[in-house]
Formats: sequence, structure tokens, C-alpha cells
Amino acid sequence: MTRIILLIVSSCIALSCNQSAKPANDLTSDESTRTVKAVPADSTEIDFAVVSPSQAKVLLENEYVRVIEYSLKPGEKDTPHTHPPKSSYVISGGMLRVYPEGGEPFDAEEVKGMTEWSGRVGKHYVENIGSTTVTILLTEVKAAR
Repeated sequence: MTRIILLIVSSCIALSCNQSAKPANDLTSDESTRTVKAVPADSTEIDFAVVSPSQAKVLLENEYVRVIEYSLKPGEKDTPHTHPPKSSYVISGGMLRVYPEGGEPFDAEEVKGMTEWSGRVGKHYVENIGSTTVTILLTEVKAAR
């Protein structure tokens, strides 16, 4: 299991390094990856792992990255939080509704195997509106904060 997590983390870091040359809102031709342009509402940081400990399990943390396993059961909501720049890998997919502060809620289909790079994400919370537990591996890049 540790080898799998390290392989995924290495892949996510490599992906995040390669994404810097693409425009922030570019959707690549490979539908298993996407890049999301993040527009923060303000500069307040709310640590996801601290405010949502039942959904966010820190698997690895060092001076370079923090790796979090995020799970949200059907009908469950997490607590309002922010994210530093990060990559993500969907372990098990489903339908989420994202509620950004000061913006309209939107639905996001999380597909198993999907990888994504995102810049800083402003205050929001997420609700699982599907019938399956969604599990995502997040790799926060500390050097990019």
C-alpha cells in the first residue's frame, strides 16, 4: 500500500511540474487529466485537514508536500475550507456539488483515474450528491504556496 501511495504521489508531483507550461484553464486532449483555473475570493487560508478531520486523512507531510486522502460519503458535506496549489487523483468517483463562497454552486463529476492540477482555491465546501463514496488523493505543493 505504501508503494502505491508513493507511486501516486510521485506521479502527481510530476504532473504538477509539467502543468506549469499550460494555460491555467487548459483542458488537455487526454480526458483523464484536467487543469482548473482557481480564482480565490480572498487570501484567508482555512486548512482542510484541520476543519474536516473525518473526511481528510493526512498520509504524508514533509517540507515539500502534504498528501491527503479525502473521502466523502453520499449525502455528506465537508466544512468550509481553502486549498493551496495542488494536484489530485480520483481513487473512486461520483458526483459532487461545490459551493464556492460568493459564487454559484456547480456540479463536478469525479471519474476514477482522473488527475487534475489546481492553483489556490478560495473558500468553499463540497457535498456528495451521488450514490457512491468519492475518494480523492490530494497532493498539496508547499513550495507553491
